Amino acid sequence: MAPINVGVIGFGMSAQVFHAPLISSTKGLHLAAFVNRSGPSLTLSSKYPNATVYTSHQQLFSDPAIDLIVITTPNTLHFDLAKEALEAGKHVVVEKPFTVTFEEGIALTKLAKQHDRILSVFHNRRWDADFLTVQKLVQSQQSTLGRIVSFESRFDRFRNFSKNGWRETGKVEEGSGVLYDLCSHLLDQALVLFGEPEYLTAHVSNQRQLVGSEVDDQFLVHLDYKDGLRCTLGAGMLARIPTPRYRLTGMNGSYVKYGLDVQENQLKEGLTPKHGVYGVEAESNWGDLDTLMDINGVKLHFKGKVDSEVGTYGAYYANVCDAIHRKEPLAVTAEQASWVIYGIQLAIESSASGQRVAWRK
Repeated sequence: MAPINVGVIGFGMSAQVFHAPLISSTKGLHLAAFVNRSGPSLTLSSKYPNATVYTSHQQLFSDPAIDLIVITTPNTLHFDLAKEALEAGKHVVVEKPFTVTFEEGIALTKLAKQHDRILSVFHNRRWDADFLTVQKLVQSQQSTLGRIVSFESRFDRFRNFSKNGWRETGKVEEGSGVLYDLCSHLLDQALVLFGEPEYLTAHVSNQRQLVGSEVDDQFLVHLDYKDGLRCTLGAGMLARIPTPRYRLTGMNGSYVKYGLDVQENQLKEGLTPKHGVYGVEAESNWGDLDTLMDINGVKLHFKGKVDSEVGTYGAYYANVCDAIHRKEPLAVTAEQASWVIYGIQLAIESSASGQRVAWRK
């Protein structure tokens, strides 16, 4: 089959670190063009000398050779650009968070179906090494942890100053702030693991109170399920001492994991899925499991490290390529991503009211 020609809108951190390297290393995809409002830059030209550089998205959309559009712009532009790309007959990948509102996401979902185009959202952290490990433990809970009663997932860091980017100086209603930026990852992972909750309770705040930054920089979201399971999702900017990335608790034991997935740093260093060490976590970063395991009806106590699965961000674009060729279903659908935005909007509502809210009203 002829390669799928890809055009990327934007050449910021997201495009440079994630999308361009992953697209370039995916068999069946050809990174053909970029939209950079200032035209070719030294970095862009040196890294992708064969790519066409347009100064407007209209030029890209009118290029008949382009099959797939990847949108890596600020969040407020996602809806309009995705809508225009779909109407131009292009397949589309949107950087997370998908849209600012649930209604926008559902509208794009319907539009993609009307035009018979693939529409996906870059929820790459479904392919984090540690998340794949957690997913494996949840799927095998009967023999490992027993019934899961608690899942904690955090994205903490320490930065007591602002980078003055749009995520920190914009407005919440424009998709700025850490809730849209990071809770989109954590909500997506929780929904993949456990499905829709019954209730959501959230606290969202601006802890640092920095001049010129009024958006949230901290959140705590609880998802409560009918069977008693509680998922706690959180992030903050003032965690100088590392907190666990994951804590999974079952009737028979617990799993705790520290440290972030290695793939982002590897991509920054120039490693891609083509390199053998890509996505492989060091043993020192593996999570700890302490549980009474059921092995063919025999109870055995296990206490020790659990080797992390290999992280595979490359699987995201490989799936998009196969979905366009109708070889397999799309892994991250627009509808799934819309419900992530729904959860973020519920979190804003819950925090403002101080009340627990039903997931399905």
